[in-house]
Amino acid sequence: MRGFDSVLLALDGSPEAARGASCALWLADALGATLHVVHATRHPLAAADELARLRVPHARGSQVVVHQLQGEAEPAILEEIEAHRIDLVVMTARGESASADAQPARALGSVVRAVIERTRAPVVLLPARYRERLPWTSMLAAASGEAAADQALDTATRLAAALRIRVTVVHSEDGPSGAAGAALGSAYADAPHHEYPRRLDQLVARGLARCSEQEAACVDDVLLCRGEPAAVLLEQAARLDSSVLALGWHGALGAGRAPVFKRLLETSQRALLLVRGSEASGARLKVGSEIDA
Repeated sequence: MRGFDSVLLALDGSPEAARGASCALWLADALGATLHVVHATRHPLAAADELARLRVPHARGSQVVVHQLQGEAEPAILEEIEAHRIDLVVMTARGESASADAQPARALGSVVRAVIERTRAPVVLLPARYRERLPWTSMLAAASGEAAADQALDTATRLAAALRIRVTVVHSEDGPSGAAGAALGSAYADAPHHEYPRRLDQLVARGLARCSEQEAACVDDVLLCRGEPAAVLLEQAARLDSSVLALGWHGALGAGRAPVFKRLLETSQRALLLVRGSEASGARLKVGSEIDA
């Protein structure tokens, strides 16, 4: 299974985008990965001068490669992700192209939105309210039973193992009304409430199926909580002082889509690890009622 040998940091020259530089440099250093700094520009400079212009701190131990590209930023970044087989992308939610609109989906810059909707590479996204927490000490991963959540747990666990930090898995059922059917999926509608933790453990095991025993050992707790999913994740992240929240999603931000992601994007002060999954799913242990992220 692939590790995390390459990290890409996309910058547009704005102070907001530059906030991702420290996180990307730390990740590259901790993973022993090559950091690819990508910037679309009409006026290329020497690499050191370009890094200074982009407000990238001096790299102590990381190998940094600067890509100064012509043309539109969105296709250029996506092409670089494919060309260099990037394992992890780091971007800030609001850069030079961010909308002034307060709606969560529009709080994303047009470039970052295009990237997260189209790339299959995991993306570390820093929300507008992000507060730097380096080095990372722990992750919180949302469980739902959807294929995307399984893939997110797999990615989060492998990344945590590489960083030598712990993972806590959280599932939320959003209240007593319809909890057995909506929160735990129609497949488990007749299961007694005391069986939910066992069912959840089974689905967590499915998400870890491709991880090695050493990687899976990074998961140190599985929590079954009650409440609105995004609120539960925020509450547990604060309680556990998690450095990053990992969640799967389907790559669509239209009306009614990805409500948990949108809420976290608007309110979270922690980094978000986004893993785009496929539409296919197995047993449907939802994170809350019919969510899409």
